[in-house]
Amino acid sequence: MANSFKLNKITAIILALTVTTIGAGVMSLTSVTNAQPDETSSDSVSALSEFTVPGAGMGSVMEDYFVAVPDRSVELLSTTALGASLEGKFNEYYDKNGSTIGKLIVYNEKEDADVYDAIPGTERIEVGEAEAKIAGHLQKGDVATLVSVQGDWYQIISGSLNGYVNKAGFVRGIEAEKLDDDTYVRMASAKNKNVYMYAEDDESSMVLCVLPKNVQFTLLKKGDTLSKIRIPGVGKGWVVNKKIKISKERRYGETTAEEKESKKKIKAGVKAAEKVEEQRAAEAAQDELEEAVKKINIKPGKPDSDDVKALREALVAYAQQFVGILPYVYGGADLTSGADCSGFTMAVYAAFGISIPRVSGDQAWGGTSVPIEDIRLGDIVCYSGHVAIYIGNGMVVHEPVPGEMCSIASMNMMPIINIARYIN
Repeated sequence: MANSFKLNKITAIILALTVTTIGAGVMSLTSVTNAQPDETSSDSVSALSEFTVPGAGMGSVMEDYFVAVPDRSVELLSTTALGASLEGKFNEYYDKNGSTIGKLIVYNEKEDADVYDAIPGTERIEVGEAEAKIAGHLQKGDVATLVSVQGDWYQIISGSLNGYVNKAGFVRGIEAEKLDDDTYVRMASAKNKNVYMYAEDDESSMVLCVLPKNVQFTLLKKGDTLSKIRIPGVGKGWVVNKKIKISKERRYGETTAEEKESKKKIKAGVKAAEKVEEQRAAEAAQDELEEAVKKINIKPGKPDSDDVKALREALVAYAQQFVGILPYVYGGADLTSGADCSGFTMAVYAAFGISIPRVSGDQAWGGTSVPIEDIRLGDIVCYSGHVAIYIGNGMVVHEPVPGEMCSIASMNMMPIINIARYIN
């Protein structure tokens, strides 16, 4: 029995050592134990004098604990330490007699509440620090432990956030207990990489954000296949159920460091979503073009006569004279001052008395479409928004981009959408 008593006392001391002073500018919990209401002012009251009724279920927990530690030598226990020893999680603080010195409060306003590391307008303890700094924020539905009341300010703890907040907008006492169930919310987080949040309840809709791993977001609605979530700064959207894990968590405030890290991860997720949308748009455009090509009855052309062969060779030789000399000029179609891709092909063909459309899209579908296996000298190789003249051996001559000269390149430099023939 003596050994058991010593062991329990050691356990209590270890638990007491886990209680640390709340961060810079925040009153330590030990000092709150000895705090007394100011008899001359009603503006400064300890939380103990305002709240004396322990939360539901905590009375029996504390009773069990003090049976285990009969000497009650621990001056103050945070319920974080107590909960760890009893395999539970709580949001209240008790003194050595089991009396509540910190009580549940709930922030219930739409606008975020600033939490400071010291009461604004009062002198800071730290040398050279005269102004209070924002330590973090509370959002509607976030819970906190009220440690003390000082005028218009609450000293609070909310998750890893601690400091002082204006008491306006908080619900406490019985009303806070009524809201207690609502402070537990369902949260969703990505199981793996590349989990998308869609704009609609449809995986083909726009991707708004790629969910960062190890970040939880509020679950608004659980659907059969997709569920609705909210991401701060992005809005509401839908995620595939099988790609997320759902948990029930209590809502706490965030420190400025936590907020900064969350925003950084969300920003990266939005940027990743933009790249996904660009890729999806490119794939959709390519699919559309491929479908359009399939609808065209493409057949090999008849063999060229000697005259047509000579014409092809002459046109290709003529076009290559401008390599390294003719600059790219947007909207241009002049073989002296400059041309863009379709202006170049049109001007080269015009030099041989052949009229073709002006813009690349019309050139792609204005001639006779032939299979790539039947490509011949002088045929126009068509890409998405670009055209070039085939010169043989898998190569083309073209006007590339602004700032560059006419050049020769592989015909496979981009996905080919059509081979257009204007020389027959």
